[in-house]
Amino acid sequence: MRRKDRRVCFLLGALVVSSLLAVYFLGVRKDMSDFRVCYQGGERIRQAETLYRVSDGHMQYKYSPASAVFFAAFTFLPYGWAKLVWFFLELLFLVLAFLVFLKALPAKTKTNTFLGVFSFLILGKFFGREIQLGQVNLLIITVLAGTIMFLLQGKDLLAGLFWGASLFFKPYALVFFPYFLLKKRITVILGGGAILSLGFLMPAFFYGIRGNILVHKEWGKTLSLSTPRLIETYDNASFHAFFQKLFMGKGGFWPEALVGASLLIIGSVFLFLMRAGQKKSLSRPETLEASFLLLLIPLFSPLGWYYNYLYGLLAVMLILDKIDRFPRWLKYAAVVNLVIIGSALREIFGQALFAFYTGHSLVVLNFLFILFCLSHLRLRQQA
Repeated sequence: MRRKDRRVCFLLGALVVSSLLAVYFLGVRKDMSDFRVCYQGGERIRQAETLYRVSDGHMQYKYSPASAVFFAAFTFLPYGWAKLVWFFLELLFLVLAFLVFLKALPAKTKTNTFLGVFSFLILGKFFGREIQLGQVNLLIITVLAGTIMFLLQGKDLLAGLFWGASLFFKPYALVFFPYFLLKKRITVILGGGAILSLGFLMPAFFYGIRGNILVHKEWGKTLSLSTPRLIETYDNASFHAFFQKLFMGKGGFWPEALVGASLLIIGSVFLFLMRAGQKKSLSRPETLEASFLLLLIPLFSPLGWYYNYLYGLLAVMLILDKIDRFPRWLKYAAVVNLVIIGSALREIFGQALFAFYTGHSLVVLNFLFILFCLSHLRLRQQA
């Protein structure tokens, strides 16, 4: 590289870093409340203290004890520096997820630039909120992207290790377990089980064997007690919240029955799509199937917050790439749906419309339509 080119690259790099630092110091630094919870969990496990405390209220630590071991590494830095490191790590996770998913797309028809830019515009608000809170979903989706990449390469043991590692933080990736069984990818399951076993044992370094068992029991109790109270929260956007809000919190039996019925219907559709993929000579059928499963995470998690729809990244990329192969009516409907997802902001919708859209968890309908589009692609043998 010539000296002039090196100078230009250095200046561009300095400009990017400066811009990101400005974003952090002017906007992100004052929040990152969820990372504060993770940092506190790391502090507590280093001192062999109780992780799960009712006195923490809404900011109670809810991740696994193994995740606290991971976050303990950040506590060797002062909290302010740890926040800055996590901010840049989240940006790195985001870039890696984009790169891996772009590589996973079968028979691409659009450029990486087109797919990257428009996917970011559509889902950017979810990424932004994730980074503002200092959440762990970008880490999880990046690890799951690694799982998908190794699946496509036939490296099942590595895929399993990545899959199991994602479960250290949240149990979301369990949605892949029946899929691996049906695909007879037993090595993936064994690899995941091995890394989970290691994760179960790691906290014993701090608590001892009996203390490790106790802290895992406390974790299970915390999840069972804290989840029901938060289902009707304003920015919960799962099927559970959608039906609870539909019945104004007074539905009793019916909201849960409708969630169960939805799961049964969507699960049956997925099995049908899998079977269709086995019958056709498709390139990388696992990509569409994985994108479908990733979307089930925010849809069916009891606490599927709005920013959790960042798990729709692979699905959105796939639809954007194949959108010209849709019939005209579906192409226009898909574009409108994607525009609604990307523009559903208070500044664009206005206070009243945005409150109605968010308060009723209507984003569920937007991503149900994404699942419909994925189904169309499979039935038309496009992915």
